[in-house]
Amino acid sequence: MDISKITAAAVAQTNEFQLALASLNFDFSLFKVEAPQEYKAVGMSLSPSRKQNAEEDPAHRTARKLDAIIGSMVTSPDALVKVYGQRVSEICSTPSSNPRGSRAHGMFQNYVGADSTTIWAAATSGKGALAVHLLACMLARLWTPAEATSIWVEIVEERKAQISAECDPNEPSHYALIRASHLEVTRAELANWDAGVRAWLAIADKANQRQHSQLRLIIENLSISVNNNLWSFPVLSRLGSLPWKWCRIF
Repeated sequence: MDISKITAAAVAQTNEFQLALASLNFDFSLFKVEAPQEYKAVGMSLSPSRKQNAEEDPAHRTARKLDAIIGSMVTSPDALVKVYGQRVSEICSTPSSNPRGSRAHGMFQNYVGADSTTIWAAATSGKGALAVHLLACMLARLWTPAEATSIWVEIVEERKAQISAECDPNEPSHYALIRASHLEVTRAELANWDAGVRAWLAIADKANQRQHSQLRLIIENLSISVNNNLWSFPVLSRLGSLPWKWCRIF
């Protein structure tokens, strides 16, 4: 048999296979994983509407997209993920920090208590998403909502550009990242993500005043520029070098 014909047929099949993969209508943002045991109390404490948002709706979709795009860049040690889960579960299980809504609250019943929607969205999206949530806490501590949202936009766009430049479409191990680089993450989604993180931080701060004061002192001594021209990957790299143990305060 003519070797050239075999080669041509193999190439054609490979191209068809890649085209089929590219045309698959699989939505990364709908994928859900089992949350780590340490985070179970977070899910149990959420109101039905917040839990749905965290597991199926916008909050979950955003967490999944961010995990798919940048999760591999900001992975955290297993010990940190575990401690973080224990701490947030402790806060969510404390009545003074997370009161339960009741019929007495009327139409606001589903909005009473700690809003840990973004944490549960991250916990049900994967380990990388939890690291992304920790990064979101850092950005929320350092910048205003508008500034933090702009930084997220820059990080996402530059990461997509990096994937396009460095990933080989003919390399099967790159398919997931390439597919992720085509996910659309709007500024509105990132703004809502930041707002959700800030809602959680407001509760965490009240639950742990002393540690919050310590964190503020650390942040005030950080030499991280907020110059608009120094955002995105340089900022991400600088934040990635910070002592992650302090994230337990979040």
